[in-house]
Amino acid sequence: MHRKELKCPVSATVQSFEGGYDFKLDSKYRVAVPAAWRPVSGQTVNLRLLSWQHLGVPVLRVLTDKAFSAMMESIDQNETLTVGQKAQAKSSISARIEPVHMNDQGKLAVPKKLADKMGLETSNMVYLRGRITSFDLVSPRDIEAMEAAEEKALGNLFDIVGFGE
Repeated sequence: MHRKELKCPVSATVQSFEGGYDFKLDSKYRVAVPAAWRPVSGQTVNLRLLSWQHLGVPVLRVLTDKAFSAMMESIDQNETLTVGQKAQAKSSISARIEPVHMNDQGKLAVPKKLADKMGLETSNMVYLRGRITSFDLVSPRDIEAMEAAEEKALGNLFDIVGFGE
């Protein structure tokens, strides 16, 4: 796995989130993230949890400061939205954000209320799926739907982009 480092405004270093991993949610509603996704030794990264949908499947999106800024910027740049719609979209997203931290040991605490809403239970699996500048936590109840939706979205992408030629 490649380790691309991005500088965060809080001066912590965060890697590119790539790949998929399966971990358990511990009794304190914490999930350990893979070593490749952790900040460098001695640093903590500020993250945001957002109840979201990826390809129509409920996920808990874990956003870096950079990913959150990019999300807000994409709303600002959307020419099909009015100024009021942009403000409403940004306000609605901001109201759903739960600020969290990940230490250099890769522990990420999920608030119980949010875990319950997303179908995440202690001592059960949590499926982590990398999205480059963010990653998703997917519940056991939704992982099959996620995998099917991603397969469908890929479709004939491999032929379109010409990999392997």
